[in-house]
Amino acid sequence: MGAIKGQCLCGDVAFELVAEISHVDACHCTMCRRWTGSAFISADIRSSNALKFSSDETLKWYRSSDWAERGFCSKCGSSLFYRLTENDEFLAVNSGSLDLPSGLSLTKEIFIDEKPDYYALEGDRPRLTGAEFMASLQASNEEV
Repeated sequence: MGAIKGQCLCGDVAFELVAEISHVDACHCTMCRRWTGSAFISADIRSSNALKFSSDETLKWYRSSDWAERGFCSKCGSSLFYRLTENDEFLAVNSGSLDLPSGLSLTKEIFIDEKPDYYALEGDRPRLTGAEFMASLQASNEEV
C-alpha cells in the first residue's frame, strides 16, 4: 500500500504517513473517549519518522498523562495523534483523520471493560480489558 494522507477538519494540519501501519486498535478507555468524543480508533505506527507534514502550523501537543501526549489542531480542535513521551518509536494516528479509502481493518479492541453500553463494534477480533492490555505491554517490554 502506498502512503496514506490525512488532515484535521480545517486542513491546517495535513500529513502523509510514510511508515507501515502495524495495526489498528479501538481504545474504549475513558481518557481516549473524552479526548475524541467517541471510541478512539487509531492506526499505530512503529517509526520515529512516520509523519511528513505539508502543514503543521496549528499542531499543538497536550501532555495527557505521565507517559503520553496528544496532538490536536489548535484552530479546529481535531484530535489527531497520540505518542508516548518515553518512546519515540510509537505513534498512534486518529483513523478518522485519514483520507479514504485507507485499506485498513480493525485489529483489536482495548479497555473493553471501560466501553459504554450504548455501542458495539461488529467483527471477531481480540477484545482486551485494561488490565489485560497493560499486562501485554509489560510482557512485550520484557522481551526487548
